[in-house]
Amino acid sequence: MKSIQTCAASRVRAPGKERRGGNLLILAVLFLAFASGAVMTTLTLVSERVRDVRIGNRDLVARHAAQAGVNQGISTVHTARDMGLAGAPFGVLDAMDTDTAEGLGHYTRIVNGQALLDGSGASVAEMDIFIDVTSRSSSNFRDVVVSCYAYVPTKAAFTAKVRDALKADAHCTVRAQFGNAQVFDYSYFINHWGWFFGDTIVSNGNVRSNGQFDFGGYASTINGSPRYESASGADLIGYMDDNNDGVTDGSDGGVYSGFGIVNAADIRGMGALVQNQHTFEGNIPMPNLSSLTWYEQQAISQGASIRVGATTYVNGVLGDSAGEKRHIALVGTAANPIVINGPVVVRGSVIISGVVTGKGTIYSGGNIYVPKNLTYLTGPTTPRPGSNTEAATEAWLTANLAKDALGLFAREHVVIGNYTNSSWQSNVSSWVNHPLNKSKEDAGSDGVQNTRSGADGILGTADDDTLEDDGAWTVSTYTAADAVAGLIPAGKNIGDVIPGSGEDIDGDGVFDNTTAMSEFNVPAALNNTNWAGNVLGGTTATFSSISTLNISQIDAAFYTNHTLAALMINSGGNIKMNGSIVSRNESIIYGANQIIMNHDERLSGRGGDFFGFYVPKAWDPLEIRQWEFSKALSMAASCLTNPVCIRGYYTGIYLP
Repeated sequence: MKSIQTCAASRVRAPGKERRGGNLLILAVLFLAFASGAVMTTLTLVSERVRDVRIGNRDLVARHAAQAGVNQGISTVHTARDMGLAGAPFGVLDAMDTDTAEGLGHYTRIVNGQALLDGSGASVAEMDIFIDVTSRSSSNFRDVVVSCYAYVPTKAAFTAKVRDALKADAHCTVRAQFGNAQVFDYSYFINHWGWFFGDTIVSNGNVRSNGQFDFGGYASTINGSPRYESASGADLIGYMDDNNDGVTDGSDGGVYSGFGIVNAADIRGMGALVQNQHTFEGNIPMPNLSSLTWYEQQAISQGASIRVGATTYVNGVLGDSAGEKRHIALVGTAANPIVINGPVVVRGSVIISGVVTGKGTIYSGGNIYVPKNLTYLTGPTTPRPGSNTEAATEAWLTANLAKDALGLFAREHVVIGNYTNSSWQSNVSSWVNHPLNKSKEDAGSDGVQNTRSGADGILGTADDDTLEDDGAWTVSTYTAADAVAGLIPAGKNIGDVIPGSGEDIDGDGVFDNTTAMSEFNVPAALNNTNWAGNVLGGTTATFSSISTLNISQIDAAFYTNHTLAALMINSGGNIKMNGSIVSRNESIIYGANQIIMNHDERLSGRGGDFFGFYVPKAWDPLEIRQWEFSKALSMAASCLTNPVCIRGYYTGIYLP
């Protein structure tokens, strides 16, 4: 071998300069070879390092793009959910997923190769979004799997196996649930700021606002009670440990706010405890009564009715037959009470006072007026359970499920007392028109006025609700794409407002300005030409002749997605309101030793239907149930090496 021979020859030569020079030459050559190798190795390492950094950056971009795509998909699910009607709440959502089978491979692609742009408008990734609507056998919820596959730099590059092209995937399961509205878990619920400005306000039951709750430094008394996830008859299910003390001893409940709770230093009762003041709890959706069609169907199918004595005034629905009156005025006495049976619908307005018996609800397409006291003939033995323990509450429920129960649910306003009285007008108007209590449908993305500065209360920060008071009614409309997909319900057209979208707070698809006092007026002259019922007989009356400001007790659960307006006076005594107050806005003015709100525990845990209340339905907030990333391929082993199978899995057309 040559290198050995060379070395051997050099050994036999005499020592001298030539020998040293030869060694130096060899060393130089070796050094150059080593240096060249080192340079090449360094360049290779640098190149690989650059590639690693590039791949790392692309991987990060792909992962974020996949998560962004899932969030876009969730937003699409939210919109489709809101497009559903009460009678078919999941109709639009189900229609989005054209593959009605569920599970592996049964996905519908709703976005194909959408570019994700950076701040300069350059594309940094492309993504596909899929949905799989599951749990279709359920009548009150759907679980939707939203998946996104993101490709960097492009989907085509990844498909062509271009070096360093990457893919990332993200998956989320969300639950859309529709059922009895959560707003009835409270003695007082308002889709605005909560205002308890009075030392003599007593709430025996939880209070909640979707906006901030302001006690104004007054010594209101809050005696809350535990909430439950559901109820079956007298059985309360899923005690909620809201104060996080680890025990279910009945000490939970209190004040709940979508934002902060302020000026609460003087609160009395259990609501004064910090652990019972629940801030930034999020927004609970109000029911949407823009369409009463489903409720009319329930009224007819259940044979619901209202009668007084031997006369039946409503059979299911009032105003649905030709020539039938749309409005009704009813008064009951202990000897001859108003008898309600099930959920009835009155397409116009309702006037009701006196004594009522039975179990049921009145859905009104107009206003509901309570001009005088309204009390149960055989109401619960006590307004509230003896204590807040689950056992005591269930015992109270067992004893009172069969007792009288009335729900008064208005598509427009609830008006209590003699609204024609100058004192009523003056007191109610001052608050209806107060800047703090504004009701114009320019409330921003959260649907709550006076929250433009966001949760931190500081204008000019990232959480500002910039849509509020911007002078534009921001809503969504049905599109041509919705029409092609069959997502537009009957009676609606391309360009129509999607009810309840954006700033359409009351869900009627029509812009509402600040509530005007004239909206509280009865819609037609009080005579038997316009009004059914037993109040008017053959005469024409004035509202003042059938109403008063002196009101001491009202037994009913109230709902309005507009204003509950009242002036009630009981000098030297108390005013009791047994049931619940649920409103978008309120102007409740009172004069009494105390106004006492007793929450009807038959409404807890979304109860009601089982004993005849039939409370309005509403969407729960979307619930995130599961997130997954880099999902494993759950497919037959034979498919793991089959490109057709793998590609099919990711495009939703996987066939084993």
